[in-house]
Amino acid sequence: MAEIKNAAAGEQFSSRWGLLCTILGMAVGTGNIWRFPREVVGNDGGAFILMVFITLFIWAVPLICAESVFGKKSRMANAGAFKVLLGGKWTWIGGFCFMVCMMLGSYYVVVLGWVMKYLYLIFTGFLSQVQSQGVALTTKTWNDFAMAVPAYEAWIWFAAAVIIAGAIIFRGIQNGIEIANKIMIPAIFILLAVLVVRVLMIPNAWKGLEYMYHVNPADFLKPKIWLAAFTQSAWSTGAGWGMFHVYFVYSARDEDIQLNAFTVAFGDTVAAMLAGMVVLPAVFALAPDPAAVMNSGANGLTFVNLTNLFVHTPGGFFMAVLFFLALFSAALSSVIAMLETGARNMIDMGFSRTKATLCWVVFYIFVGTFSALDNRVFENQDMVWGVGLLISGLCYSLGALKYGVDKLWTEDIAPCSDIKIRWMWSMIRFFPVIFALVWGWWVWQTITWYPGEWYKFWPVTKYMYTPAVMVVEWGILFLVLFLLNNKMRDKLVHSNKVD
Repeated sequence: MAEIKNAAAGEQFSSRWGLLCTILGMAVGTGNIWRFPREVVGNDGGAFILMVFITLFIWAVPLICAESVFGKKSRMANAGAFKVLLGGKWTWIGGFCFMVCMMLGSYYVVVLGWVMKYLYLIFTGFLSQVQSQGVALTTKTWNDFAMAVPAYEAWIWFAAAVIIAGAIIFRGIQNGIEIANKIMIPAIFILLAVLVVRVLMIPNAWKGLEYMYHVNPADFLKPKIWLAAFTQSAWSTGAGWGMFHVYFVYSARDEDIQLNAFTVAFGDTVAAMLAGMVVLPAVFALAPDPAAVMNSGANGLTFVNLTNLFVHTPGGFFMAVLFFLALFSAALSSVIAMLETGARNMIDMGFSRTKATLCWVVFYIFVGTFSALDNRVFENQDMVWGVGLLISGLCYSLGALKYGVDKLWTEDIAPCSDIKIRWMWSMIRFFPVIFALVWGWWVWQTITWYPGEWYKFWPVTKYMYTPAVMVVEWGILFLVLFLLNNKMRDKLVHSNKVD
């Protein structure tokens, strides 16, 4: 390992429960609540769900283990860990991992602002107005709020969301992040469970469950559904994004890496299943055209159609409050993880937590403003950095291969593990091949969306999803970090030693 100077005793989670809630908070996000149900419908129901569970062991658990062992072993965040474990010339690769996460966070926090706005609307009588004016009001409200260019009101809620997340990060691990997640994560599961019970009381709600759990054996032979399942596993659990890595910097010396990875992957999928058992039965029971509702996109499903459906069932206000509170908790817990990822990397460079948090709050407000004001920029950033996160996972798999898969197992994973399933960890060896298939599938899709124009990237408000725009934005980040490699390497000297 490279020598690390100026190391001092640092922060640590107060208990395994605190760590587990926090890493679950990182994993459970809006994708569990509004993406998973749409993917179930788009991929023919039950076979897709079974495939997701299978891909957890092939994709998610190995990557989470890789991240976790890098954080626990080095006691440094992404850039510092790549320096310490792989050598100084690889610092910029760790920097890429955390910067992709930060770019994602700068637009993801916009979603948190949207959810806060709709909670405010619900508590101030919006559903009563919808009852009298119908779905046209929910459509107009959403378009005027988030789809306008520029969307000034959306920016105000976005800025408030950044400040809330920053205030939690400022308080540190035990007094901020851990406390917040100990409240929000149990709340998400409780809120969704209560909603499941209430939704299943609606006449014909069983139709949604029937669709969700119907298995067509022929689906297991369809590559497209397998690729969708791998993507859901990647984006839902957050495996390979670098945030598990950062949280394990604060773990106990005897923390069980593999058991925690399995628990988080399984718990995240359970949250998604609960969300599916809320959304699909509600839509199939209440919507005149369930297919149209499910195909209306994440924003159309959540902020237009579900909001309207809640109005037309007894107890709709109660259901809407629970649903948006669960969505708020999921979004905030994920934003906290993203912001802490940036803060810890700067702390490793010698910044105080206060200065590091302030720097990233300013960064989020500056970079995220473009996504908050123009939804077309938001969509572009979602595509670029969402697919870019797959590259981050590739970096961790290659890092594990370079350091030594067997060596990491023998020295760091098995000694503290209660389950010791070696083959599950060893799947990290095959990740580059799986990555090539999944990432290649996404790039190919974007080519087909822009026949004859896939190589164009400007303006991004027109070419939001082209392969060219992704390559250009990734390339700029790669180049900047490569040029800064030596400077980052020399500054990354502060590890987080724990007792």
